[in-house]
Amino acid sequence: MKKGSSKSLMALAATGLLALGGLAAAQDDQAYRIYVSNEYGAGITVLDGESYEQINYIDITGRPGEVRPRGMGVSPDGSVIYVAVSDFFPVLETPEDKLVAIDVETGEVTLEISAGGNPERLFVSPDGTQVWAALEAIAQGGGYYTETGEEIATFRTGVEPEGVAVSPDGRYVYLSAEATHTTTIFDIENLETVKHLLVGNRPREVRFSPDGAWAYVSAEIGGTVSVIDTELQEVVDTVSLGLDSRPVEMAVSPAGDRLYVAGGGTNAVYVISIPEHELITTITENMGRRPWGITITPDGERVFTANGLSDSISVIDTECLCVVENIEVGRGPHSVEVGVVPNDQ
Repeated sequence: MKKGSSKSLMALAATGLLALGGLAAAQDDQAYRIYVSNEYGAGITVLDGESYEQINYIDITGRPGEVRPRGMGVSPDGSVIYVAVSDFFPVLETPEDKLVAIDVETGEVTLEISAGGNPERLFVSPDGTQVWAALEAIAQGGGYYTETGEEIATFRTGVEPEGVAVSPDGRYVYLSAEATHTTTIFDIENLETVKHLLVGNRPREVRFSPDGAWAYVSAEIGGTVSVIDTELQEVVDTVSLGLDSRPVEMAVSPAGDRLYVAGGGTNAVYVISIPEHELITTITENMGRRPWGITITPDGERVFTANGLSDSISVIDTECLCVVENIEVGRGPHSVEVGVVPNDQ
């Protein structure tokens, strides 16, 4: 681990500034909603962010067991959710492979983007103008304009890409590939691939720290989180969580001081400090079964996990680092996201 370096000092300073920004956001107290994609229920559960009551269920296809929603993203203003939809035949390209944009108030699909190649996860750019997806069956990443669905670019990745994230400054897309244990860095501004990095065994998801100094890649089989220095564009550290942990999705606190990692193999959430990149604690008591997806509220006070084998989400209080509630949702929760309630509501 790097200690005492100028990068670490800058990251510490940036974390302090981000903590102040996080406090300001919390004081703003904007309401939010929770969205859960149900892989086997073929729909999206919508929960109120305060009461956790279900306020809507958006049926994606009406064909559970044939078509599945998986990765999601929410527009910055909270008005649209984007969902990666595919069938259960990942090696084939079919018309079912697409990204859909859904108006959160009406539940209606407002845009369909053909994304042949079994899109699994997606990420909405910080300014909300683009959505980038991992196209698993064809070993590519794809970017599209959210206004029109027009393609920005496609690019080659490693085999079986899954995790995807856009840097906070909107400049780069990082995309992990399971079968080749790599993460591809793509330059959006110049529309060119920068490099392919070797990370942990079977990388699942990518997340950036709020200041963009670090990128994190979870490795399901390796039981690790790779830490990428985004200035160097190199792996500089690895956090080991245990071979049985099977880490998948991750969430970074708004203050930039913690990384929460869903461990599907141990029914746990691992809490890692930033920028030290050390394991703080492991949350297991009262957790749902096989937490796969994970997200955090804008004020940083609650973490939610999508529990694929218990058809529920777990609610974690980030002060006590404990589960305070489990809530039933649809069949086979895959991912969970938080979005602010649109200002006109």
